[in-house]
Order: sequence, then structure tokens, then C-alpha cells
Amino acid sequence: MKKALVLVPLGAAAVGAAVFFAMKKPAGDKAAAPAKKAAPAKAGGKKKEAPAMDLQPGSYTFISGFKDAAKVEAGFQYDAKTCEFAVIEEDFPAYTSDSHVAVVRCPEFIVQLEYAGYYGGEDFGGLKKSLAERYQDIADVACGANQAIRFIDGDNVCLAVGVDQFSYLLVTLIKGKEYDDDFKTLPDYPPVKAVLDSLSFTEGK
Repeated sequence: MKKALVLVPLGAAAVGAAVFFAMKKPAGDKAAAPAKKAAPAKAGGKKKEAPAMDLQPGSYTFISGFKDAAKVEAGFQYDAKTCEFAVIEEDFPAYTSDSHVAVVRCPEFIVQLEYAGYYGGEDFGGLKKSLAERYQDIADVACGANQAIRFIDGDNVCLAVGVDQFSYLLVTLIKGKEYDDDFKTLPDYPPVKAVLDSLSFTEGK
């Protein structure tokens, strides 16, 4: 329809000026209407929103400390619509010496959460110094209300999240086959970010 409306006045102009001016206004009015409708779509169109997530609670329990050991429960949320959660004792996605780890798994990524204790006399500041000597891209970040250190280990993004004076939580982000972006962007991917931002720790005996 749009091409026909444009061609009518052009063809009328070849016949005579009187016919051209008679046809110009109606054709112009009709042609302008779609343009007015199309403009807001370009200027005010909304970006495609990410699908809503079905956030469900997950937890991972471990013992922190030695002499004054305490049981710590790491709580978080994950998207149950696209991910599966389990605490496993074998076939770990990333190497670990722990007896058990928590895993959030989906086609785009895997999140592995595991307990790690500080070496004798070490603290969170000492951990950062030690990590900086072994890895690149060290950065101070926040995981919700928790202080964390982000670093790159091979093709994985890792975060050391402070728990207490005895331990920290090591979070390893592993890129899946269906993740199209660079693996370094995983911490900002909404389902991963949901896990990281919701991390909390509860201590008990």
C-alpha cells in the first residue's frame, strides 16, 4: 500500500500540475499516518526483557573453624525454571578436595559452591594477597551484602566470598555449551547474578 500511495502523486505530476496538487494532499496525509505510528516504536520501544525467573531457595552446610567449630549454612536462590540444584559428593564439575559441594546447573552455566578454610594466620586480606600472586584479573566485588574477591582461574570465573574469621566460600562459575557470550560475563548473567546476590550465611552449633 505504501508504494502505491507514493506512486500515485508521482504519476499524476506527469499528467499535469492541477492533478498533481489535487492528489498531493490526500496522498501525503495517508503516507504520514504510518510514519507517525512507526516513530514511537523506534524512539520509545522497550528492550526485550529477560524471562521472569522462578526463584527457589537452596542451601549448603559446612563446618567452619576447628577448636571453636561452628556449622554454617550458606543460603541462596536459584532459577528453578531453568536450573537444577543439588549437593553432591562425587563427580564435581570443578576440582575440589572438599567432601561435598553445592551445584546449580543449567545448559548455559554451572555454579559450584564449596567451603574453604584460611591457612594458619591468614585472613581475608591475606587471602587476596595470596590470590593476586597466583591469578590475574583480581577485583574486589560484592555478592549481595558479602565482601568477595573475583579472579580468573583458567576458563572459569571464581569468587572467594568472606564467611567468618576461619573460612570463605569459593564459588566457581563454569561456562556451559549454550552460553553465547564470553565466560568473563557470567557474573552479570541474570540467573547467575541471582545466586550471587542472594548469598547469606547463618551460623549455628
